[in-house]
Amino acid sequence: MEKQTVIHITIINDSKERHGDEGIPVDQMQNGCPIATQDIDINLENRQEAIEEYGYGPLNPYKVDPEFWQDKADLWNTSMERTKGSRCLNCAAFNQTTKILECISEGIGTEGLDDPWDVIEAGDLGYCQFLKFKCASKRTCNAWVSGGPITDDKVET
Repeated sequence: MEKQTVIHITIINDSKERHGDEGIPVDQMQNGCPIATQDIDINLENRQEAIEEYGYGPLNPYKVDPEFWQDKADLWNTSMERTKGSRCLNCAAFNQTTKILECISEGIGTEGLDDPWDVIEAGDLGYCQFLKFKCASKRTCNAWVSGGPITDDKVET
């Protein structure tokens, strides 16, 4: 039987930072959701920081971008092919639980859209627990950690 990773998540439904025995800061919350899932400006600020400070990308994961992948391979001291397998979709910080996807859907809203779930599915979106922004499964960053994604079957609340 394969050993399965279990991740325990506690969402603190207020905006107070907590430390030590009070728990680690999870996120600033709005309407029970991480604020970056509800506020596009905060999400874009956090995403820009992920791009500039943590090499989030590539810009278009469906286009060939050997320079991007070679930079990651050099950083991780491995081959470009192995690096291409290290994506948000298998990162331990990539949250695709039902609760987070509902938060993302609420944040996208329905104004101008038939269904926000179309956007979520098209980008295979999730939420980065490390860098606090909505991210696409086919991208990666320097903070990537194996073992993900976080899904309902891996979470005990």
